[in-house]
Amino acid sequence: MPIEGRLRGDRIYVSEQVERLYKQGYGEISGDELELHPLEAAFLVWKGRLRVLGERGEVGLRDLMRIFVSEPKAFLKYVVYSDLRRRDRVVVYERSTDFLRLYPKGARVGEVAAKDLVLPLSEDQPVPHKYILDTVERVAKLRKGLILAVVDDEMNVTYYRAQNFLPDRRPGYDVEELPELVGTLVGDRVIVFDENAGDLYARGFWGHPLGVDKPEPFKRYEEPLQLPLIEAIYLSSVGKLRVETYDGRILGLEELRKVFSEVREGSGVRERVFRYWRDLGYVPKAGSKYGADFLVYERGPGLEHAPYLCVAGSVRDRVHPVDLIRSGRVATSVRKDLVVSLVSGENVISYKMSWFKP
Repeated sequence: MPIEGRLRGDRIYVSEQVERLYKQGYGEISGDELELHPLEAAFLVWKGRLRVLGERGEVGLRDLMRIFVSEPKAFLKYVVYSDLRRRDRVVVYERSTDFLRLYPKGARVGEVAAKDLVLPLSEDQPVPHKYILDTVERVAKLRKGLILAVVDDEMNVTYYRAQNFLPDRRPGYDVEELPELVGTLVGDRVIVFDENAGDLYARGFWGHPLGVDKPEPFKRYEEPLQLPLIEAIYLSSVGKLRVETYDGRILGLEELRKVFSEVREGSGVRERVFRYWRDLGYVPKAGSKYGADFLVYERGPGLEHAPYLCVAGSVRDRVHPVDLIRSGRVATSVRKDLVVSLVSGENVISYKMSWFKP
């Protein structure tokens, strides 16, 4: 038999099984009663555990939803809340925040502290990168984990853990040891025909030898070397590459950046993020086949599988959560972590996402 609750104002009050329901994560104790938010009551009504009575008789699921959907993001919260509850997780509705509070499996309220805060997001509703980044940092200060719960049009929920990520500085490859070479701009690539071109790949995995499917690490190839513009710009900026047109005209750094901006959207941000990883001693390579901006190696291709897929952005940009989820799914399928690296002023700040099974 369902227990009975009384609707008073916009809250539901229960006088039966108060302690039991509270330990299961429902409501707040108010005197001898348990005060339920309509969202919590709606789930209990749907499960057949609660019957709500009002001044005009029984209050059904539709009427309870009408009470709480007037609140911003309330229905999105309900979808995630009910999904977690159906998975037998103890989750508490946070009344004054955007979060749901998630307890460890098998735990009860009052026995252990909640470990995670869950942030519901709609897959197609764009949010500022800064909002996600600030939320990651705010939750970390509370010593909690942050879980992004992304709801699609069919109300399926995908969960990803998001956390601050500060890559360790690595020994890397000394750019000062590279020879100073000349490259030729060919479309959106720079080709180095110099006999010493093989040194660029052998001493830091710069570019890709023409016609070689899978170059061996540290091998000095005799073939010409093709460089993506983003690598050519970096090498030009440190004085290791002079880029010319076929008629011998030298292209300055800003001209190269202009060419890059014409063929790649968000070129300035991509360059900054690329430089960030290279300066830390990592080897970023094109990640477009994985739906990301970069594959990031700790040592280099052929020596390891890249541990990270990186999406580059600016804290000022907005992102559709579904795009992060798509990249995250690919990263999970190839056993990599998804890192979002955001340009903020003169800095690059990163957070990491990994698939979470409730």
